[in-house]
Amino acid sequence: MVENSRVVLEMDFGVFSVRLSDYLSENLIILNLQAKDKMDAFRTMVSSLAASKKVADPATFLAEVMAREAIEPTSIGRGVALPHTRTRSVHQPVIVFARAPEGIPFTANHTDQVQLIFMMGTPKDEANLYLQILARLCRLLRHNEFRDRLLTASTPKEILQLFSDFDSHLN
Repeated sequence: MVENSRVVLEMDFGVFSVRLSDYLSENLIILNLQAKDKMDAFRTMVSSLAASKKVADPATFLAEVMAREAIEPTSIGRGVALPHTRTRSVHQPVIVFARAPEGIPFTANHTDQVQLIFMMGTPKDEANLYLQILARLCRLLRHNEFRDRLLTASTPKEILQLFSDFDSHLN
């Protein structure tokens, strides 16, 4: 456990610590996602979760991610999307990262291409942790340098190191 990868979020009701490295792993990082649309991307990402035994019911998890996406697309701009769900299909929070060099349309406006996708699943009963992880991802992804380095990293290990490096700067 590396101290500099600690995440501290100060909220009105206290201080919470979240270590994103607890939810990311090398086998859940896809550096060259080839997908024609977001559904194809989501299927590939959920397959990665299933292969890693991180999701109990991949079909349900995928359906829940798609249901959330139908409410409002999870593209947050700057080439980033954060599809997410609270679900009974995972027993602990998990994040799958995929980089799509060609870009994938996430909205009806096909000019809005997404290259960086962070799919997140958290247990249904862990709403606070869900919000903390999502907030931390958003905070990191606001930084141009962080996004640029995600786009150019050549290995999953480099991606994990980026999280550690930027966490230490933001705390």
